[in-house]
Amino acid sequence: MVSIAVLDDEAVYVDRVKKITEACMKQMNAQYGFRSYEKAQDILEDLKNGIYYDLYLLDVQLADINGLEVARQIRRRYEEPVLIYITNYVDYAVEAFEVNAFRYITKQMLEEKLPQAYQAMNILLKEKKVSERFYKIERYGSLTKIFYSDIFYLKKDEKYVIFVHKGGKSRVRSTMKDMLEKLQDKRFMVIDRSYSVNIDHVQAVKNHEIYIKNGDILPVSKPKWPYVRNTLMNGGL
Repeated sequence: MVSIAVLDDEAVYVDRVKKITEACMKQMNAQYGFRSYEKAQDILEDLKNGIYYDLYLLDVQLADINGLEVARQIRRRYEEPVLIYITNYVDYAVEAFEVNAFRYITKQMLEEKLPQAYQAMNILLKEKKVSERFYKIERYGSLTKIFYSDIFYLKKDEKYVIFVHKGGKSRVRSTMKDMLEKLQDKRFMVIDRSYSVNIDHVQAVKNHEIYIKNGDILPVSKPKWPYVRNTLMNGGL
């Protein structure tokens, strides 16, 4: 069962979200639990008491605490929940990626975009059940497995591709194009002639740069910037 919490101090939008959610979950034949909060303080109090949800639908502008701060506090405790912003304001979209937001939806587009987000989330949850894939590097009789989920990004270095991952760095003789064809994974996005990033490890994107969760900052080429920014704002490839 998917547990869902919506945080919004305007009842009319809570009702709209509830109706859309009910219709989508019925269509996907999914069991779910739904709870609404008017005050950010209440949802944070539950968080302190160990009550959390699989999915949070958060407004940004609230009377007591900014929705972005709510998301930060959720992320300090739990990495797993899916975060979706539902707001009248588009100015906070870039900041939303600091907490790895899955979607950023304006309230004017709620009926169109929220069902799409639910469908994408459903696919994401199914993919998480699939056995983790890995890339094998064999050198001098030894075998190294690098799990895709551990790869922060790939860097082209002359005739080699460098894997920057949680275990450090590994180098493979290959072109970037050939390596991406071998990996065959939609998580990896080309942002520059020299870099391909794992979008699961993108922390923020701004000023033609991508901030990776390991602390590295990578350049986005000018031709790639519109595609990269739009792709990340819409939750991935």
